[in-house]
Amino acid sequence: MTRPSRGAPYRQNEYSPQRDRDSAFDSYQRRFGGNEFTGSWETTALRKAIEKFKRPDQMPQQLVYLGTSQEVADGLVEKFTEQVLLGKIPELSKDKVIQMAMNSLEPGMTFKSMGVTKEEAAASSLERAFWNAFCIHFENELPQGTKFLMGQLRDISDLRFPAEWNPKARLMKRKIIMHVGPTNSGKTYNALKRLQEAESGAYLSPLRLLAHEVFDKMNHNGTPCNLVTGEERRYGVHDAEGKPCPREAKVVSSTVEMVDLNRIIEVAVVDEIQMLADPDRGWAWVHALLGLPAKEIHLCGEPTVVGLVKKICALTNEEVEVQQYNRLSQLELQEQSIRGDLSKIQKGDCVVTFSRNNIFMLKKAIEAETGLRCAVAYGNLPPESRSAQAKLFNNPDSGYDVLVASDAIGMGLNLNIKRIIFESVEKFDGKVVRSLSLTQLKQIAGRAGRFGTDYAVGKATTLLQNDVPVLQRALAAPMTDLPRAALQPTADMLEKFAVLMPGVPFSHVLRTFDRMSQNSDVFFPALFRTMIGAAEVVDSVKLTIHERISFISAPIQLRNEAVVVAARKIALAVSHSNELPIDQLVHLPRPGPDGEKDLILKSLEVSHRTIMLYLWLSTRFPHVLTGGLESEAAMMKVRCEELIEIALAKERAKMREKAIERQLKRDQKEKSSSSPFNKEDVDRAAREELAKSELTAKGGFEERDEGRDDF
Repeated sequence: MTRPSRGAPYRQNEYSPQRDRDSAFDSYQRRFGGNEFTGSWETTALRKAIEKFKRPDQMPQQLVYLGTSQEVADGLVEKFTEQVLLGKIPELSKDKVIQMAMNSLEPGMTFKSMGVTKEEAAASSLERAFWNAFCIHFENELPQGTKFLMGQLRDISDLRFPAEWNPKARLMKRKIIMHVGPTNSGKTYNALKRLQEAESGAYLSPLRLLAHEVFDKMNHNGTPCNLVTGEERRYGVHDAEGKPCPREAKVVSSTVEMVDLNRIIEVAVVDEIQMLADPDRGWAWVHALLGLPAKEIHLCGEPTVVGLVKKICALTNEEVEVQQYNRLSQLELQEQSIRGDLSKIQKGDCVVTFSRNNIFMLKKAIEAETGLRCAVAYGNLPPESRSAQAKLFNNPDSGYDVLVASDAIGMGLNLNIKRIIFESVEKFDGKVVRSLSLTQLKQIAGRAGRFGTDYAVGKATTLLQNDVPVLQRALAAPMTDLPRAALQPTADMLEKFAVLMPGVPFSHVLRTFDRMSQNSDVFFPALFRTMIGAAEVVDSVKLTIHERISFISAPIQLRNEAVVVAARKIALAVSHSNELPIDQLVHLPRPGPDGEKDLILKSLEVSHRTIMLYLWLSTRFPHVLTGGLESEAAMMKVRCEELIEIALAKERAKMREKAIERQLKRDQKEKSSSSPFNKEDVDRAAREELAKSELTAKGGFEERDEGRDDF
């Protein structure tokens, strides 16, 4: 098994300089000390930002969309960039560029550990800084109509006062209680006890799996609870015949993105509140914190978020009560790694790695070395299958004694883990190899040990000895407080903004909003890139603004072409109001041995993604897509999850068969010759293993939901 070498240098700058260097650029370099700054990262970052800013499809086109002629737009952009290069724009000075890079650092991280160069770190901030600087110095030279429009757009995109967005919550005197502590400290348990006592309430979950879990527990304990996720609705209230009916229940369990900010309730529980600093999804936690019309709000999460929550609540003049929790089970660092020897892996171990291929290679190697069977859990595996795999691992009688997983175990799965073993303390993020943050290392290691089980003392170590000091420093280091929270405009803001830019592609509308938006020091703008990517998928389709906002919020996996194609087909169906059955998008193998003979796990994972996208959009476009618990799409979802379990079982059986054969060969060598190698014995053992694996996989399946695709 190979992985990128640690301590790799920064990625080399791939920029190829223009043949004729602008004299203004030379002047800029001289301004910063002549040769001392020649080739410096600040200069490189600024030069790249200038080149992007000047591109015909960037600022010049943006000005044309705002009512400026092409000739005027080109001239002003050229004039502005010359001023930047001559050092006449103070907002883009060397010190400002350095500060932009520093502001992009995650808490407790360095540029090296994040796997980025300084110019890359400054790039996203520079894009907004260029826009703001242009407006400060050149807005007066724009046509009157463009200036008036920009003023209107600037007012709509002002995100500095989010506390004013929720007047219903501002009219209430809310009590904010934080339950903070490490993993396995019981903080959420106590908050849920209070929710169960309330006359009305809501539980807001980061994952569908957890929302389902609370839905089941509440109803099991006699508290009527409804479930609301992006893909489905379930009801805990029953009619006279005992059938679930769509009526308001005492409690609603939902994913945080699906929060109802109009229903006044007594108690709300918001789980994993530290997620409000997440660049992709943090905005949903912020909207919930500021907008929940609840008399009592319980926030569960890590201690690192306390200061940030207090800053946000200061905007609403609300006090915060903090309840600290200690870990219920002890966590120990094993200072000796297993030194790459997989035979040292034991029952109850969880080996954490960070790529799908590594998971299956490790699984194969562990089963060959130890004879122990491995369950698996990783991001692309459907949540329901992850839940089933966790159930196999937790069951001491299932025969699955080891878990091989990605960082998907960091949140949402209840696992009885004796020891966490990090295969690596680095992760490829899609571009470069970067170190795991302190938060990631602590959260994953914290999954070891579980109060009230045989593993009351959890242990953590690494595969390689060189990684132990990294883990040791992470576990010993104090957590760094989260500095700012992510903020995203409301759908109403985006709609008002888009109305003022008729005929402009929606992806460009979003880019304009992103560049013009203003934030306070407490917040940073949530990543628009996912929304812009989704908008580009349907830019060519005739849709209303409201419909486009639904699509940019949908769980479209942009890196997967099949899912993108499905999203575009659904958009076309919505545009023409044509019904689109799920079987026109997804084709699963037919039931029976023949259809299930050659299952391909990756293909099934893609099919599941497409089905989940269909179900998510079916709740927004029921006249075109057919969703609901009894729909063909819902049944296909269940069938796809069953096939994934069978495919996983077949993978296990293949590996087990090879392991049995290797063991028999080893045994044969150790014997004299009295017991010849019998291939029939191997085949029979493999068939028994396959049958047992498939039976266990089907029996271990449980109807559950989770996932970060609920927007």
